[in-house]
Amino acid sequence: MKNIFETKSVFITMAWCVLTFGLFFIYRLYTFTAKVNPHTHNPISKYFAFSAISIHLVSFFSLFIYLASSAPPELLLFSKAMHVISSAFHLVWLVKIRNRINDLNDANPQSKLWLNPILCTFFHVIYIQHKINQANTMEFEHAGKHAI
Repeated sequence: MKNIFETKSVFITMAWCVLTFGLFFIYRLYTFTAKVNPHTHNPISKYFAFSAISIHLVSFFSLFIYLASSAPPELLLFSKAMHVISSAFHLVWLVKIRNRINDLNDANPQSKLWLNPILCTFFHVIYIQHKINQANTMEFEHAGKHAI
């Protein structure tokens, strides 16, 4: 794999996802997209990414406004509907990123670097960061063996 991703703490990634109520998750999806796109023959559309981000922000802030003020119940229904749409966009975005990272790793279901679709769906950017760290460690160990 080309060393295009940085090794980062999985624990800190998880903490940021929780502490920012999911906003860090969106940020990481965007940064993964920005790093993967120059190295793939089928880049993820910027329009798709910005649409997913916009829908997520509308969902997030409409829920925040509903909870922070005495907004009508229709705002909560709107927020829930936007959340469903946002979740669908996130799932598609995760699959797109997962597929491109697997391609960059030349990974198949038998390799250590394969991004498992089920684990990727449930653990999102936390699992992807774990696999990036694993790939970077393997690359470092491989380089160290050839340096001796």
